[in-house]
Amino acid sequence: MEFSPIVLDSISPDNFPAVELYVKQDKGFTLYKPQDSDLSARNVEGMRDNGTEYLYINAANSDTVQENLERNLKGIFSSRTLPQSSKNLIFCHTIINGVTHVFKNPGNADAFLKCRSVLDQKFSLKFENISELLNLLSKLEQQYERYLIVHTTQVAILSMYLYEKLFDAKQDELVEIGLGAMLHDIGMLNISSSIIEKNDGLTESEYHKVKTHPRHGHDVLYHMGIKEQVPLDIALDHHERYDGSGYPRGLSEHRIPRHAMVVAICDIYCALTMNRPYKGASTPQQALKTMKIEKKLFDPAIFEGFLEIMNDTYHQEDQVETEQKSITTMSLAGNSGKILELRRELKNAQDDRQKLLKLHSVVIDCINEAYGEEKEAFVAFRTELTNLLNSMSAAVKQN
Repeated sequence: MEFSPIVLDSISPDNFPAVELYVKQDKGFTLYKPQDSDLSARNVEGMRDNGTEYLYINAANSDTVQENLERNLKGIFSSRTLPQSSKNLIFCHTIINGVTHVFKNPGNADAFLKCRSVLDQKFSLKFENISELLNLLSKLEQQYERYLIVHTTQVAILSMYLYEKLFDAKQDELVEIGLGAMLHDIGMLNISSSIIEKNDGLTESEYHKVKTHPRHGHDVLYHMGIKEQVPLDIALDHHERYDGSGYPRGLSEHRIPRHAMVVAICDIYCALTMNRPYKGASTPQQALKTMKIEKKLFDPAIFEGFLEIMNDTYHQEDQVETEQKSITTMSLAGNSGKILELRRELKNAQDDRQKLLKLHSVVIDCINEAYGEEKEAFVAFRTELTNLLNSMSAAVKQN
């Protein structure tokens, strides 16, 4: 059986399809809900309080579950109780489903319309900072297996975010940018999987074949009814380079549409920071260093704006990483020191449910690594934290 992830917060117990639900564990997947049993709101809330973000379904049920999600999207995105981070995650999940549908049905015009319908939800991605966005992109790679589909989704999310920040773009513009980014690599369907998944360098003939995918992708979009210039430009020109070294047309400087250049920059960044069969992922900092070395490939103004946005993030990211290390390396200190540090974190996050859930996840990791009295202390702290989360949930329901 193949399994597909589904975002926990996208599940409405009142009308969820009668399918089996599974939880992911170290050794595989375990049945959580049989097909003929009900899923209660209490079940969902309990899993949420335990830090669960995904459940899993039999991939054969994906279309049924996806149709249910699409019917509920308007209510999900307008919800006042669902955190923005959950809405962002659900939005990414719907993009992945849309891209997957296109890649499975490249000759079906309705599949392309489905991608547009995802973006036409009038939903706005919002992040406290770009570190939160990049954490979301990393989470997608951890949950979804197909490189090309995850990569395409990452590029779409980052491109919309970057374009909005740089050009103060409105919703209609972002829909076209997002659509182009979602479909920018559709031409790769014309490339053999043996080339795409190759573990070493490409031969000259293989590389020549890969270089045909932008033009093929442009033609596919046009014949499937995508007539707007922005997504067509993105499909055709996302491998053009500012110094004229790109393909397929060898455009240079401002002859490259700015929306195509934005997607090109995001395309390279996301490719560098994902694992591939022939190389491991670069860290965000390493990816930026690599791109700075090759800055001649990018429009100087757009690339400078990209770096400013990303560098703001990494200052914050370094701080977050330091804070996380202060928690996860507490095993070097005494038990009392660990709990004291965790209590400080709890106090700082007292009114922020998402931070409390992250803290809950850290405590669970500490429990798994501890023994004896130390473990008992962490279990007691987890109980205290769970009770606080439950009381917050109850207060939200009363309001």
